[in-house]
Amino acid sequence: MLTVEKFIQGLPYEQQAAMYKLRELVLKAEPAIVETVKWNTPVYSRGKNLVSLVPQKTHVMIQFWGGAALAEKFPLLLQDPKCEATDMRHIKVSYRGRPNYKMIAALLTDALKAAK
Repeated sequence: MLTVEKFIQGLPYEQQAAMYKLRELVLKAEPAIVETVKWNTPVYSRGKNLVSLVPQKTHVMIQFWGGAALAEKFPLLLQDPKCEATDMRHIKVSYRGRPNYKMIAALLTDALKAAK
């Protein structure tokens, strides 16, 4: 079984730092969350899927199941028009630059709290 740790280790070097940092923020926001690899991406759940970290070529897409409920407080959450899940929202975190990890941590905390 592929673990999230092994999944991240298999990514290109420039993607690993962002993935490890985002993983750390998810686990800090909800220490009891279950971490698995589904659909070839890290998925975090607690009885249902809550958050996934989807590495792309230039960024990590953080997907939030039920993210539509957070869109007013966090207007940077985007809806993918191609996505069938109408309540899913996401943000993109670039591998370059200085992501606002404080805001991302607040968003993760609110998302995981709202899912309880």
